[in-house]
Amino acid sequence: MKTVKIISFVMISVILMVTSVYSHHDYSSNLEVVLEPTFHCAADHLHIPGKVENKSDKAIGKVKVEGRAYDKNGNVISSTTSWVMSDSILPGKSAQFDLEFLDITGPGHYKVKSYDVKVIEVQ
Repeated sequence: MKTVKIISFVMISVILMVTSVYSHHDYSSNLEVVLEPTFHCAADHLHIPGKVENKSDKAIGKVKVEGRAYDKNGNVISSTTSWVMSDSILPGKSAQFDLEFLDITGPGHYKVKSYDVKVIEVQ
């Protein structure tokens, strides 16, 4: 009985995490993601830097972005999230972000054939 409760708790936690991370809200009409060239840090992790531009006429709160890296067949190799480096973005302004893929290092860099980044949350 204890095992069933633990498994149920874990399954519910995973479902809640997935639905909160993979938001279905489309922020593209008010926010634009602008990517900069990728790089590898001293620890050899893949980084995708960029900025989120506020295209609306109102200030927005903190913004969270998600990046996904894909192999040559379009399969997701890895994903990561990051908050922009500002608590709010004024109309017409932007805020920087840096997505760091901790699990893409060394030979793993060669497996990445494409990537995308999108806004997944606005506070």
